[in-house]
Amino acid sequence: MRILWQSVSPFAPSGYGAMTSVWVPYLQRMGHEVAIFAYFGIGGSKMDWGDIPIYPNNDRDYGVNQHYMYYEDFKPDILISLTDTWVLAGLDPRVKWIPWCPIDHDPIPPRVLDSLRQIAFVKAIAMSKFGQAELTKHGIPSYYIPLSVNTQLFSPREDLRKASRKVAGWNDKFVIGTVAVNCPRKNFEAAMMAVKKFAANHKDVIYYMHTKPGDAQGYNLDAMRKALDIKDITLFPPPTEMEVGIPREIMVQMYNSLDVFLLPSKGEGFCLPVMEAQACGIPVIISDNTALTENLGGGWLLKEKRLEWTGQDSWNYNCSVDEIVEYLEEAYKAKKNGSMEEIKSKARAKALDYSEDRVAAYWPPVLKDIEKRIKEPKNCEGQVPWKRYFIPKECSPAKVLDIGCGVNQPYRDALEHLGEYVGIDIKNGPKVVRMDAHHLTFKNKEFGFVWMSEMLEHVKDPKGVLAEAKRVGVHGVCLFSTPADRTCFDADPEHKEVKGIDYTTIAGGDGLISW
Repeated sequence: MRILWQSVSPFAPSGYGAMTSVWVPYLQRMGHEVAIFAYFGIGGSKMDWGDIPIYPNNDRDYGVNQHYMYYEDFKPDILISLTDTWVLAGLDPRVKWIPWCPIDHDPIPPRVLDSLRQIAFVKAIAMSKFGQAELTKHGIPSYYIPLSVNTQLFSPREDLRKASRKVAGWNDKFVIGTVAVNCPRKNFEAAMMAVKKFAANHKDVIYYMHTKPGDAQGYNLDAMRKALDIKDITLFPPPTEMEVGIPREIMVQMYNSLDVFLLPSKGEGFCLPVMEAQACGIPVIISDNTALTENLGGGWLLKEKRLEWTGQDSWNYNCSVDEIVEYLEEAYKAKKNGSMEEIKSKARAKALDYSEDRVAAYWPPVLKDIEKRIKEPKNCEGQVPWKRYFIPKECSPAKVLDIGCGVNQPYRDALEHLGEYVGIDIKNGPKVVRMDAHHLTFKNKEFGFVWMSEMLEHVKDPKGVLAEAKRVGVHGVCLFSTPADRTCFDADPEHKEVKGIDYTTIAGGDGLISW
């Protein structure tokens, strides 16, 4: 296959950058032709990374404005995105999109669902078991491929530990570390408050935060540590190094110098630093929520969960500062009494489950299935935002019928406000009633509103299906592909031109029938 990979550049010092640098060459070695659209990290003009082309992004977005230009130029079979899904809401519906997506809220935020449902070809790749379960709850089919860690590079190194701690003056210190972007979700405030309480009873504490203390998307962490009066025991990396990028070899040295890794995050799609720390044999103290729960090998889970509503109209979870202090105390004692070695072994063992060699085994069957699917007929039945304007605010009786709802029922969320929702299709799907639209088993005028999107061009007898829809529905709207929009109409060889029925052709080329 030809694959366009949309994420940050392979040179970016981030988890997504690391994954791009590992898996794009791997896909190429599998025999696929691959190009990268680097929405972050590359500007100017197209360049080559070996024999892999990299398209730049010259707009301050996530590649939405320029993606289709590069999609047409490279002519891929699919586009795999590795970033937050909601930021790609403007992707062109003609793109065959496979989002390798993080789910870091509970439940999935509406904006994420809207993004997934608006594209005609959606089969997601979940990067956590939690994320896959959430996608399944909402009828979004998905594969599972977790993120990976280079467990040969990220490994326990006593020589590095001794050398780095000696240079830093940490030989007699209990060193706590956090690696995370500075944003509210990472919960640096809880971590720093806990360190302050913990350090009140121990004079050998150092807290290293590998982040930008003044990042615009987060808090002024320097001001926060001053307010908490812990400046003398807290450290940040040099700002120049954070801007330029710190080599992974130095990160290995940093992880190895820690005694415990702390991340009381409010929600995570995967969280690669947790796995990198454990790969180096460092126990972790992490929150018991979202993907973090399944990623614990050696360490402690923060069990207390306090719901917090976020700007994405969903929930994250805060934790207890006192519980963090409790587990810091346990880690401190484990180091002193020698029981930390067993915990470190469990941490390393967990990380090995996510080694690049093991994660590599997930890709071939997933890509084989994708290749099979893209050769099958496809239509434009994903949710298209402008079509929602044809859905009324209310109907009587308060019951709505979605004819040809599709396996994933993309318009269900947009229709349920009308009352009782019934979705029918000839294919199986979660909560889908299997029924032939030519012969509806409902009573006359049983529904206040009938919705048909991208299905009339698939049926044998459009006139008969329309008659049945009008029989069971007081009002209704039918939108379907016509040859006036060749791009969508030609996307599926099973599309048939609707004849023998009077309809309006709207500006976009779709046919419209309403009653």
